[in-house]
Order: sequence, then C-alpha cells, then structure tokens
Amino acid sequence: MFYLDTGSDDRPGFHHLSSANNWVYWISGALPDEADDEVKRRLRSNLKHILVGLEMKAGLILPHCKRIWGRKVLFEPYCKIMIFEFCVGVFSICEGFGSIHYLVSRNDDGSAGTQVNYKKWSSTLKSTFDNDGEAGLGEKLEIVMSIRDKIHQDKLGARSDIDWHDFSYQGAFVPAMQALQIIFNQNPERIPQTTNLTEQLD
Repeated sequence: MFYLDTGSDDRPGFHHLSSANNWVYWISGALPDEADDEVKRRLRSNLKHILVGLEMKAGLILPHCKRIWGRKVLFEPYCKIMIFEFCVGVFSICEGFGSIHYLVSRNDDGSAGTQVNYKKWSSTLKSTFDNDGEAGLGEKLEIVMSIRDKIHQDKLGARSDIDWHDFSYQGAFVPAMQALQIIFNQNPERIPQTTNLTEQLD
C-alpha cells in the first residue's frame, strides 16, 4: 500500500509536511511592493493553496513515474490526469505572478480588477523571472499552456482525439516543474524547506 498523508513513520509514501501557510513568506517576497495590499492578500491566499496542492500531486506523480519502489503507484489514466492538473496549477501560479507584475509595470496596482491577457503577462513573467532567457521559462510555459488547453471541450465538432502521450512525465510534468523552479529562484531562501517542489528531476 502506498500512503499519501501527514505521517512521519516508516510506511512507504509521500508524507506531507508543508502547510499552505508555509508558502506565504515566499509568495510575499515574489510580489511587487507597489501592488495594492488587498490584491496581495488575495494572491497570497490563492497561490498558497495551489502550491500546497501541487506538492500533493507531485507526491504521487514522482514515485509513480520514477518507479521508486519498483512498481507503479497510480492507475495509469489517473496519472495522466494528475499531470494535467499539475500543469493547470503551474499555469495559474505563472498567471498570478505575471499579471500582477505586468500591471505594476503599467502603474496599475491591481485594485481596479484589470484583466491581463496571456501575451502580456507571459512576457512580463519571463522578463521578471528569466530576464536573459537562459533558463528557458518561455519554452516551458508554452508547454504548460498547451497541456492546459488540451482537455478543453470548447469545440466539440472540431476537437481531435486527445493524444494521451502528451501527458507524459518527461513531456509535461518535467517542464511544468522546471517552470515552477525557475520562479522559485526569486528569493529561494524563503522557500519552505519541507517542499518536494524543488526536487531535481531526471
């Protein structure tokens, strides 16, 4: 049996150690000071829960795909959906940071509720967290967005079959985790020591 819990005994599994509040310190350091205080409060509240949720998903995806115990952990179709959900969460983290940094760069503190489209916030995200482009945040974000969009049933008569091979460990999960880790390079000393989201991937 594989466990996903908060325990600390010797049972094999992911023992969840972080709480959502552990992420507040890092999130606060990655937000621009010029943003409205209420906007920053909402971002901290939203993003901390997404991050701790990503930890739980990674806690299942990593041992399954790396066969850490020499066998599968998840039913394979469920793993594909978990990877999809991980990409959606990473996209939301990127969208939150990209949007508020874009608005502040335009002398907008975010309090007006201005909507920011993907092209604008993704460009600002890259210039803020990967200014020289050496880490490849732009390319990894494009992969994350493509995975996020694959399951949308918005064009029923025009949608082709989903290629489930696209939801692979190397093709989807690794780029999504790496995109997150590039953003973590902003104030890395503030990242919770208990997180599994900084794990180096093969």
